[in-house]
Amino acid sequence: MKQLLKKDRMVLSTKDYVASKEHFNLFLDNKTNLVWTEVAENHNHKKYYENENYLPHNKKKGVFSFFYKHSQNIMFSYKLKVLHKILQPSNKILDYGSGDGYFAKFLKKKKINVQVYDPIINKSKTAQVTDNQYDVIMMWHVLEHVPDINKTIIRIGKTLKHNGALVLAVPNRDSFDSKVFGKHWAAWDVPRHLYHFNHNSLENLMKEKGFSLISKHPLWLDSYYVSYLSSKYKRSIFPWISALVIGSISNILALFTSKYSSSFYVFKRN
Repeated sequence: MKQLLKKDRMVLSTKDYVASKEHFNLFLDNKTNLVWTEVAENHNHKKYYENENYLPHNKKKGVFSFFYKHSQNIMFSYKLKVLHKILQPSNKILDYGSGDGYFAKFLKKKKINVQVYDPIINKSKTAQVTDNQYDVIMMWHVLEHVPDINKTIIRIGKTLKHNGALVLAVPNRDSFDSKVFGKHWAAWDVPRHLYHFNHNSLENLMKEKGFSLISKHPLWLDSYYVSYLSSKYKRSIFPWISALVIGSISNILALFTSKYSSSFYVFKRN
């Protein structure tokens, strides 16, 4: 994979705690303010998803999986409540990078016209993506995964109708939990996460590609999920307690700074 961003400053070195245990370096490109994961030009991106420990794609049972699915259902309702402000009954929606497809199934039960497309999980490629086709495209924690970020955004822009809405959810590298856990922060998730955003870098990237920011909304349960995984990576004795404490502090501070562990943004195609 050829990377066009520059190595203006090394941010940190971390490892793949989920699968390979390989180490990867993260660099900051000053021009775009994007932090990116350095991978080899012959990088096989898909193989790093083929591990039973990788959520949300795994089917393992257990206490953590139970709470994950329960929290997921809570966030589904929250997301739909926000999205109702931009959705119309006639809208055609694409869930791009749909993963397990559960959110799309949730929306379909609400009589919402949604299709799914996932470039990683081949069986989820059910949509035929063409130009000027969709009123709304959703990318829930997807943009940080795509190998060619510029090409993907341009393609998405063409697929959207004029004044269509693009919903992007990404982790925030400036959040309190990211500072606490450092190289152990689970949302680095190298090398599956190739790009690492803060508010300004995402907004500037999308503005450059012809999108205007309409609104942004916190994904406040993500801080607990990420803090739990990060605590495990750090080999904390009581990861659940650490997750509750750090996750809560992160959310409280974000009330004043807006630097939530992750948020989702609604952009409009100009």
